[in-house]
This record gives sequence, structure tokens and C-alpha cells, in this order.
Amino acid sequence: MTWGVGFGADGWLAAAAGLAAAAAAAHLGRARPSGLLIPLLRGAGAACLVLALLMPDVRLNEPVFVKPRLLVLVDSGHSMRASSGEKGMSRLAAAASWLERHRASLEERCEPVLFSLSDRGRALGGLEAGAGLQASDAGFHAADSLLDVADAVGAGAASGSAPAPAEGRTTAAGKAERAWLLTDGNPAQSEGLEKALARLGVPVDVLGVGPPRRGRGAAILDLKTPDFVFLHGWFPVEVQVEASGLSRERVGLTLLKESVPGQGGWKPVERRWFTPESDYETLTASFTAVAESLGRERYRLETAAASGRPLSGRDFGVEVIRQKYRIMYLSGRPSYGYASLREFMKSDPNHELVSFVILRNPESVSLVPDNELSLIPFPAEEIFVQNLAQFDLFVLENFSYRRFNLPAAHLAGLKGFVANGGALLVIGGEQAFGTGGYKGTPLEELLPVNLASVPDDYVRSKFLPVPSSLSHPLLGVYDTPEESRSAWEGLPPLFGYGRFGSVKEGASVLLTHPREKTASGQDLPVMALRNYGRGKVLVVSTDSTWRWRLGAARDWRLASFYGRFWTRVVQYLTGSLDLSKVKFAPVPDRLPAREPAVFTLRVFDEGFRPAPSAGLDVSVLWTGPDGKASSVWAREGAPGTFSVELTGLKEGSHRLRASARRNGRPWGEDSVRFSWQPAGAEPPMDRAFLERAAKAGGGRFLPLKDARPEDLLAGLPPVREERRLNRRYLPFTSPWWLGLALLLLLTEWALRRSRGLD
Repeated sequence: MTWGVGFGADGWLAAAAGLAAAAAAAHLGRARPSGLLIPLLRGAGAACLVLALLMPDVRLNEPVFVKPRLLVLVDSGHSMRASSGEKGMSRLAAAASWLERHRASLEERCEPVLFSLSDRGRALGGLEAGAGLQASDAGFHAADSLLDVADAVGAGAASGSAPAPAEGRTTAAGKAERAWLLTDGNPAQSEGLEKALARLGVPVDVLGVGPPRRGRGAAILDLKTPDFVFLHGWFPVEVQVEASGLSRERVGLTLLKESVPGQGGWKPVERRWFTPESDYETLTASFTAVAESLGRERYRLETAAASGRPLSGRDFGVEVIRQKYRIMYLSGRPSYGYASLREFMKSDPNHELVSFVILRNPESVSLVPDNELSLIPFPAEEIFVQNLAQFDLFVLENFSYRRFNLPAAHLAGLKGFVANGGALLVIGGEQAFGTGGYKGTPLEELLPVNLASVPDDYVRSKFLPVPSSLSHPLLGVYDTPEESRSAWEGLPPLFGYGRFGSVKEGASVLLTHPREKTASGQDLPVMALRNYGRGKVLVVSTDSTWRWRLGAARDWRLASFYGRFWTRVVQYLTGSLDLSKVKFAPVPDRLPAREPAVFTLRVFDEGFRPAPSAGLDVSVLWTGPDGKASSVWAREGAPGTFSVELTGLKEGSHRLRASARRNGRPWGEDSVRFSWQPAGAEPPMDRAFLERAAKAGGGRFLPLKDARPEDLLAGLPPVREERRLNRRYLPFTSPWWLGLALLLLLTEWALRRSRGLD
């Protein structure tokens, strides 16, 4: 122990006392000699006055050893009720037992402060409170509960439940040097984990509680693909695979693609080989695939051991759209129809248009060689053979096959183009259809109509076409059927139409002539559609749709009709209008055993951008293992992005089906299936989460069964020595001491006056 002197007075009082003592000493120095008694009384009075003002105390100090503070954070979420895999104890009980077994060594080395983490973080006090830990009905919300701990530590909120600091210490009550997190790594929510750990401000060691693995095998944990990919473009596929019990064994991960869309069969795209170094490892792989066909392409990921034994597999799909529509436009002669449609197609930046119009017919007489003319000969070979496969849509307007005497192989090539997924638009005119020599050719096989046998099958007269059904995507030009019907009725009449023999079985007649019939007695089609192979063929029997652009002169509401109609034609024939603009994000094979289960749903507009909220109505139907369906709420977090949370899940297979309407019209739908394994099925500790938390916290990860307290405690600073006040004596704080000072000064004054001194 050591002795010391301190002063209890405030600074200004000490200064005043010092000035008083100095003044008294100066006064004594000027006084005339009057013997020893008067100076002695005067000095004693001044000294007593100074001591009364300064209030000095005598202190007895003793050395103390200050231990570093350790935050012990224990996950008490509902997943901690599951078995720890040892002695029939739950995971929470195993964590509490481990702390109790090592309590003495921990408290000898540090000052532990216990927190319970579930939906919130709660301070419990010292390790003795661990005996009362109970699992919560709520899950472990990692970010939220850690932020609560950070707030408690920062505000000193832990001081009420932690041992009080030694007197004289300046360390904040909640300040800590390190933290331990005991959890099985199955949080109900972990978004913002890194930010919460950074705010905690101390290194965090993570101790994993629970069975370390699921047994021998592999499971696909996460799969990431783009929402939409461009036709003929490359796109990435990223996957995480959990491999357990496969240490030092070669594991193959293969990406396969459906051989024939809609017909099954798989062909390999890429393969990766891995050799896990540990009994449990998360493998990450990236693949690259090319989108070869429009619409939904199906893929499959498979994992297998080197011996060929399959471990796991997962199917998934991607939506393939066009980045630009590549269009070949071949017109038999200049016309208002060609000029209007060509101008419209070129004005859209999403169209890549190559157009040819016949200005010189074969029978035209030229007095100079072809190489001296500015007009090039008709490049039939390049159009129908060499470059045909490069296009998405082929437009054939008022073109005569007979006049150019083309080889039949050219039209057969066009037939193959459509069968392989291409789109064909045939626009009529005086040189088209039967007049153009297509009767009995491969082109007639493609058309939704049989051509007429009459020599002149084109009639020049006005008519107003009649829509068959406004529910068809090509006819529902506006947002509501009423608006579309009003537009069709307000359009100016067309001029000229082709006559056909009959409508083929399976074809869709979209527009009909108000009076005319086919040779077989059916309503005469003006616009008819047919699927052929993987492609579509649309016939428009007139080349006078340019008249629709004139409708705006009579009614301003029709100003956009022409553009809307032909935009839908291009999108529908090329398949983009059929693509679902509603899509769930990929769902892993095995959902984490926690609730709520969260799914992401995206809705896109016409250009496959996030759809704005205005006019958008989304509904989600959930079907459980018992077959019962119920509606669930889709919460919009950002434009076009919705989250769906499910609680009360039962073990088995589930299905989510989402549908959207935009401005009252059906917009698209998607469905996803998943399997649910409840928390009671005792999922093992999630090493991926535990390692992520340790990395973000700047500490290390250890399974609890392998954790040695002495190794973990080595990360704490050493115990430091401080001086603590043991006892303090205050001899000069009594009011009698001030009275003594006044008595001595009055006695000195009276003695001076009795002797006649100043």
C-alpha cells in the first residue's frame, strides 16, 4: 500500500487559499517586531484558514489488476432448440454448458458480459446468468441483435448488469476488447451483418454450435443467373455447392442444356472438377452459356463423384429475349405502304433493318451494261441463302416469285428458316399470293391460308376490316378492350385485298372482310396467323395499312395506332410479346431451416426494365404439401421488385405462383417449387454463414467442440495493474477547524490592539 495526499476543494477555492496565504506572509514580513506571540498567532490562523479552504485529505492506495472486458454473445433463436449432437443436449444448452465449464478460467482472465441474441440483443450480466438461457420463439436476427449490442456497449447500458469498474477507472462501463459469438449459423435474417459487426467495433470470434455436417453428399446452396439474357449472347451462371464428407475426393460439377426445347434430353455445356480439402467445404463455380433460342431455355446443374455416382442435381431456366430485332424487308415495288412501314421500322433503335425494294424488273430494258447502272441486280442468293439465318423477321411485301423465276430451293430455305424459329410476315398486293406464282410452292405450305386458284386474286376496293377477338395480343392494341374496340371502329378504310381458297386448320383469323368469303365459304381473312415449327407466319392481305396513319387527321386518339400495331406485330412474331415479364429469382434446392422464408419476385415492362408501380397489381398464391392454396402478400421494395415472406411452413413440397396485371390487362405469371425442412429437423450448423461472420468480424471461426478457451483468450490484451483508493482520511473538513482559524486571527488582532500596534 502507498500513502498520498489529495485536495477536495475546487480549483478556484485552492487558488483563493493560496492568494490568502501569500497575502498573510507579505503582511507578516512588513510588521514591526513585537515578540514571537503575535506572529505565531497570525501564522497559525492563516494556516488553519488555508487548510479549511483546501480541505486536504490523506489517501491510502492499493494496487489492483484490471481485466479486459469480453462480450459473450449467445444465439438464443429457435434453431438453437435443435440437438447439438452430444449427450442429448440442445445447442443452446451445449453453449451454456461450455461457458459454465470454463467460467472460472474465463473470469480469472477477463471480465465477461453475457448477451442473449434472438430478434433483439439483451444484456444478461455475468456468466452466472447463462444457466437461465432459454431459446426464443423468434429466429436469430443477426444484424438487428448485433446492432442492439453495439448500442448497449456504446451507451454503457451494460453497466447495470456487469460488475462495476474499480473506483478511479476511466474505462467506459460498456467498452470491450473482444467478443465471442456462439451460434449454429442459421439466422432468420442476416442482411446488414457486415455493417453491424463493424459498428460493434471489436474483433469477433465465432464458435459454431451443432452437428458439423449433413452426411456424405453435396447440395446446391445458391444459384445466380441473369433475369433475362439476349439471344445469341453469352451469360454467366454462378453456383455454390456444399460438399460434406468428400474430403480429398474429386467432385465434378456439370452444366447441361436441354437438347431440344420442350422435348427433353440434355447436352453438356461445361464441366468443373474440384477436390475438397476438408470434410466440409463450400465450392464456388462460374459457367458461361450461350442463349440459342428465344423464350425459356432449360438448363441443369449436376454434381457427381469421380466414380460417376450422382450426388445432386438441379434444373433451372432463363428467359431469352432479343437485344435488337434483325429484320429483312423485301418489297416488290415502291409504294406508300413500303415507305411508311420502312420509316417506322428504321425509327425504332431496337430494330436493325435491311431493306430491298425492286426498282428494275427483269423485263425492264436497259441500253447500258448492268455495271454502269446505279441500281444493283436483285441479290436473291444473298437474301434467301447466304444471310437468311442472320435475321429474326423476314418481311415479304407484294413480291412476285414468278417474275424473278427464283429456284424452288430459295423458298424451301425460307420454309426452313421459319421451322427453326424465324418469323415471316407476308404482305399482299397486286404481285403477291397467287398472282406472284406461289401456288403449290414451299411458301404456300407456310401460309395460314390456301391460295386461290383464280388467275387474278387481288381486288381493288375499299373496306373496313372486322377484328375477330380483341383479347388477342395483336388486336388488343390499347390498354383496355373498350379503347381497342373504339380505335378499330374509328380507323379509315383500307384499299385492296387478296382472295384465298380457304383457311388452313389450326390457323387463327384475326381480321376479316366485312362481306367477302373464301372459295370454301369461310369469312375472308384480311389478317391470319399460323405457327409453323418453332416459328410464326402472319399474312396481311393488303398493303394499304399506311392509311391508318391518316386516322390521326380525323381523331387525335388514333395518332399512335399505326406504331402500336406494327410494334406488336414485330414483338409477337419474334416471340418477345409472349415472354413472361413476371419472374421469381432462383430458389436453392434446400431452403434454410428458418422462418420466414423469403422469395424475390420481379416484374418487367415492355422493354424488360423494372415495371413502375402505377397500374401494377401483383398476386401470389401459395400451395402447401396438403394441396391447400392461400393468397400471400407481395411487398414492393423497389420498382418492379417484390418480396414474399412465408411463415407457418410444413415439411414437404410447396409451390408459389405469381401473376401480374398492368392497367387491368394480364401481364404475365411465373411459378416456383421448393422443399421445406422445418427447424425441428435439426439442420446442422451453417459453416458458410459462420465463416462469413468471422471474416467480417475480424476474428476466427472454430467449432465449439474444438474451441480451447486459453487459445481464444490469447486474443485479449493482458491484465493491467492500476492503483485503487482503499481508504481516505479528511481531517480538515470539520466546521470547527474554520472556527479555530477565526479564533486565532481574532486573538492575534486583540493582542495587537492591546499593545497599541497597527
